[in-house]
Amino acid sequence: MAFDRPTLPELIKRVEGDIKGPLGIVTVLRRSFIGVISRALAGLAHLLFGFLKFIEKNAFPDTAETEFLDRWAGIWGVSRLIATFAQFQLTVTGTDGTTIPAGTVYQRDDGAEYTVDTEVTLASGGVLDLTAVTAGAAGNLELADNLSIQSPIAGLDSEGTVTSITTDAEDAEGDESLRSRLIDRIQNPPSGGAANDYLQWALSVPGVTRAWVLPQNLGPGTVGVSFVEDDENPITPSPAKIQEVVDFIEPLRPVTANVNVFAPNLLAIDMTIQLKPNTAEVQTNVQTELEDMILREAALNGAFGGPGVTLDGKILLSKMNEAISIALGEEDHLITVINGGAPADVAPATGELAVLGTITWQPLP
Repeated sequence: MAFDRPTLPELIKRVEGDIKGPLGIVTVLRRSFIGVISRALAGLAHLLFGFLKFIEKNAFPDTAETEFLDRWAGIWGVSRLIATFAQFQLTVTGTDGTTIPAGTVYQRDDGAEYTVDTEVTLASGGVLDLTAVTAGAAGNLELADNLSIQSPIAGLDSEGTVTSITTDAEDAEGDESLRSRLIDRIQNPPSGGAANDYLQWALSVPGVTRAWVLPQNLGPGTVGVSFVEDDENPITPSPAKIQEVVDFIEPLRPVTANVNVFAPNLLAIDMTIQLKPNTAEVQTNVQTELEDMILREAALNGAFGGPGVTLDGKILLSKMNEAISIALGEEDHLITVINGGAPADVAPATGELAVLGTITWQPLP
């Protein structure tokens, strides 16, 4: 039986009742001595009840808050993924023989700073390895972005261009992601190289949000691992991120396993929807519901789904209709086209992952 925490007014009435009975008092005036004492005692009890509720919440890993969740995770050997630093290469120009010392600071237009990792001497230009000063995704750059040197160096042009991304930075892991990994660790203990071990290892790399395992995907003794980064655009990982996952798994895998880490092929679901009312707000709500549904339902075709189960990653037409129907403001709809043909279930090929593509909107007649 659940315990219902009494409200402050309920506690005040209880205390007043406990005092009135023994003293034979019928009415307690609000500003009387007894009224003030009743409220003071009730307030203290309410505070204690709140503390007990706080203790109850943090006594279990599935509800624990940040610092207590970290402690629970530490007990099970799971660590919160810390924020990482963006690393990239900057191509610069200037006079041959000019030296750019390690520690030289470049900055973005918004003031974000990046430092040179190793000293470079120009010879028909040069390529600098830079690392962001501040950790987190806010420090990420795109190819062809320009940075300006903070303190000019004679013989060196003031601006450089990003020509290669070494590492995309990630923000510190949130509570829900850590909680999910912790519960998975509790419910699925390490099994000497079982499929779930590879999932836990892949999800332990910053930025990885979903992962799949394909046993014997290239023959006996092989294990395929594929993953995406849902917080990035595109969600398919870069070669650098794939190598990061490889480097994490390598020392943990069984020595007899040949691990193949790869990016999934994306199967975009393009559709035409007749919508009522066909307004921008309802369109946005429908798209959000479809994205959420596909995120929940999509899986890599051919991946391990449990003992004797292989995932097919199919997105059912009924699920698409359901997602549209629950969108706020939607009154009626009709899906008329999916991927150039009649509406039907979307079945990815082996190694493909379904994602929402382009939606063409039409008013419902």
